[in-house]
Amino acid sequence: MFLKRLCALLILFSLFPFPAPAENALRGYSEKEGPAWAVFGTYPADESGEDAPVLWRVVSTDQEHALLLSEEILDVQPAHQGDSYQGFETSTLSGWLKGDFALRAFSGAERAAIVQVGGQPDVSLPSAAMLKDGSLGFLRDADRQAAGTAYAVLKGLEVYGKGSASYWIADKAQSMQGGQRRVIKDGGMGYIRADAGHVGVRPILRLDLSRVIVLSGEGTKKDPFVISPGEKPIPTPSPSPIPTAVPEWNSTGGILTEGFPALTGEGFLPAGQPEYVFIDEENGAWRYASEDLRIVIEKTQDEALKTNFLTAQVFLRQGAEGFRMVPHSPGNLTVNRALYKEKPARIAENNRLVFSMDGDYFIYRVSRAVTEGPSYPIGVVIRDGVIQFDRPPKPGREAYPPLDMLALYPGGMMKVYAANEKTAQELVDEGVRDVLSFGPVLIRDGKLNTFHERLGNTPQPRAAIGVVSPGHYIAVIAEGRIKSSQGISVRQLGEKMMDLGCTMAFNLDGGWTSAMVFMGKQLNQLDKSGVKNNARTQNEVMGIGYTEAFGEAIGP
Repeated sequence: MFLKRLCALLILFSLFPFPAPAENALRGYSEKEGPAWAVFGTYPADESGEDAPVLWRVVSTDQEHALLLSEEILDVQPAHQGDSYQGFETSTLSGWLKGDFALRAFSGAERAAIVQVGGQPDVSLPSAAMLKDGSLGFLRDADRQAAGTAYAVLKGLEVYGKGSASYWIADKAQSMQGGQRRVIKDGGMGYIRADAGHVGVRPILRLDLSRVIVLSGEGTKKDPFVISPGEKPIPTPSPSPIPTAVPEWNSTGGILTEGFPALTGEGFLPAGQPEYVFIDEENGAWRYASEDLRIVIEKTQDEALKTNFLTAQVFLRQGAEGFRMVPHSPGNLTVNRALYKEKPARIAENNRLVFSMDGDYFIYRVSRAVTEGPSYPIGVVIRDGVIQFDRPPKPGREAYPPLDMLALYPGGMMKVYAANEKTAQELVDEGVRDVLSFGPVLIRDGKLNTFHERLGNTPQPRAAIGVVSPGHYIAVIAEGRIKSSQGISVRQLGEKMMDLGCTMAFNLDGGWTSAMVFMGKQLNQLDKSGVKNNARTQNEVMGIGYTEAFGEAIGP
């Protein structure tokens, strides 16, 4: 009943905005008022595996942080899998809580609101000392008792007669080699082997109160605080935000205007004119114009490289919205599930994008990190000004992709950085909107990069985006793995972008991720079947322009 009522409340909150209180209203346990509860994040709660809001006990608060302990046991995991158990901090359960669990339970904005330790959200287990602290509300054994969700029970949680269950605490057993302490029957404490598979997980986390606000609630179990991230401005080290530099816009009104109706001196349609769309797929030509945007796309064949190229020249009016990352499921951007991914063409169509390219496909590295461990690099990933991941590779790492960075700023500016050159917070402080991690950087400040001798040197389908000058962008896809087109190396892609006049260019994810989409249709071919719109499903695209003209193309 609680979950059904709470879900209804959350839907209601999304429909009616609430005024933000002057200060966070969260409170922890007090002798006078007793325990307090709050709702934050979602996790499976019943046999269906569907996500439901998570109820937390607010253990304590101060001016900066709130300590939250899940009211129920949410899952079942061994404390450690494998040999050489050294304690919870280096255990597989610790990595799971900060990695897989955090990704499943919290959106990117919610994870950003959790205190970060080593670039990861501080999600852990309660300690024995905390669970014995009367000032935090643990006055007797019964206060430590917790029941498991139906989902946890389904996964094999050990349940005692009155419904309470066993769950891990963060302390290593002193009297048992390879053992871990846990809460047992009636709220007492015992221990068991760390690889036991029937003990529950009752997570604890620290919230950064500067990044959240309480939307509603009295803090009781029946009317818990409802916590939302991102409602308060995030403080920066400087007294005021650093303004984003506005680049000097170059006139593009004399470039590639043939075949368009009458344009303004800047190269766009006059105000009030309907969008212009031209599609001649047989001859490899696509054109678009509006008051803010002009695009010319050509498909050509480079006989020397034995490769087909799709080259898009994109011109943007100064002050119009530039390239940005557009998610398929905004609330589940970092969850690698089929439900939250879609074909790039469908994402573009659903968001009525004029043009889109694929991006860094960081969601693949998120899944790899779950299996490889929390040290696996995901890169710096920022979306809409919110840090999703700050896990760059170790300096000197040799791998493909190198996780160099492409930064997209409001106003249409783009910049490239080497991996580890800037932190996620530095980029946010500069006013960046989106940061992609892939690479390598192809061109920077008009100079071609020096490429690795082995990595990225085989002929493959490749994708890149670059800047000729402010307001003039070039996007390229090289087809590969088909009879008519073998693909190219990363070095050859950089040389191609140089030949096109780019002063900055960045390598995007290629292969089956590569997708150039115009007016809701994928233009590049990825296999021998000739079928289009068959790029792999993805969680987002890099798009520009908004159109109402789908299906209104003018052909020859």
